[in-house]
Amino acid sequence: MHADSADIAASAFAGMPAIVGSGDGVIATERIGLGIARIAARSGRAAGMAELLRAQLGLELPDGPSCTSRGDVRIAGIGPASWLATRNQAGNAFAASLRSLLGDCASVSDQSDAYVILRLAGPKVRETLAKLVPIDVHRRSFEAGDVAQTVCGYLNVILWRLEDTPQRDPVFEIWVGRSLAVSLHQAISHSAAEFGFKRHTT
Repeated sequence: MHADSADIAASAFAGMPAIVGSGDGVIATERIGLGIARIAARSGRAAGMAELLRAQLGLELPDGPSCTSRGDVRIAGIGPASWLATRNQAGNAFAASLRSLLGDCASVSDQSDAYVILRLAGPKVRETLAKLVPIDVHRRSFEAGDVAQTVCGYLNVILWRLEDTPQRDPVFEIWVGRSLAVSLHQAISHSAAEFGFKRHTT
């Protein structure tokens, strides 16, 4: 069952405070309209799937818990023969396009309405996450391109490390099931309150 495109484009944080505390320690950007697909390679077909992605999208299939990108398409390894792929502003149509491209090499499910994603940047992102996640998010331990399935407070999340900002501030994306959006927002904003938290939508 797919969400209506209007639902995917709507903020999951309506009614939540956009500013908590004072300062710009953590800037949270809600990702809206993102096309999200879960890909599971069928037995013995991962190599064929990788070749199709390389030939048609110029995208290398990551081996392990990391992500690669080309243009506005990203793909992250989240388990054995299992990946999450995203495309900006593609909505439900993205999974359908991947299903057509990969054919019988993989099973593709549309997850565009399943997740809420916050992109976190700013000079105090690591200090904020250190209060909430049990993994080491220092740049030496969790490098740009790394992906982890972990917990944030008591929530199961997916954490992506992206490239730093031009100011060398770290950038992360944190994913959670849409029904847990309010709990994620409360956890992040409360943890960041001493540094200043601001939320935008894009």
